[in-house]
Amino acid sequence: MRDLSLKKEEAERAAKKEEAERAARKELECAARKEELDAEHAAKMELEKMRLETDENVTGENSGWIVKEETVANASRFNDASAKHPKLPHFQDGKDDLDIWLTRFERFAESNSWSRDKWSSSLCALLTRRALDCYGRLSSEKAQDYDKVKQALMKRYDLTEDDYRRKFRSCKPAEGESPDMFIVRILTYLDRWIALSRTEKSYEKLKDLIVQEQFMGERPAYT
Repeated sequence: MRDLSLKKEEAERAAKKEEAERAARKELECAARKEELDAEHAAKMELEKMRLETDENVTGENSGWIVKEETVANASRFNDASAKHPKLPHFQDGKDDLDIWLTRFERFAESNSWSRDKWSSSLCALLTRRALDCYGRLSSEKAQDYDKVKQALMKRYDLTEDDYRRKFRSCKPAEGESPDMFIVRILTYLDRWIALSRTEKSYEKLKDLIVQEQFMGERPAYT
């Protein structure tokens, strides 16, 4: 009887040991599986982060902003394949000069032979904050016309005829700016001044514009 009792106890201990080993193996398997899932999740998050950084940073200079949902919805109506990922940095409100940024956009569009009727939809994909809000407030008809969009943006950022006239008269070379770059900037200010004044590009009309501007500058002497 004693032998039977010992064998029974021994069998029970062996069963408990086996059960404990199974539980330990299961725990290790669960821990390994959790670690594997965590690693997969981390990898997916890293890939998503890299994708977002690539989308926002096509040329290595971009920053992202959260924009109003209704504005994005309005802008997205005009998105096409070329507008989704144009290889240009987003316009950074408060940092970028809108005039210079638009000039760069236009040159890029021309060099890539974009159809002008697609310029507006490509532009809206790169606008942020105030600029995108301005675009979103335009009617559908105006929002598809690049020149009207540009005019609205320039008005929103106070880039007026008088502003360009002052820039043309007072501009000085910036630090690190080459003579050629400075000349291009002067000519850009002059072209914008003439365009916004709606002056015909003829000798007589341009002469009238310059004389009028000079006279207005000296007008206090006649009061």
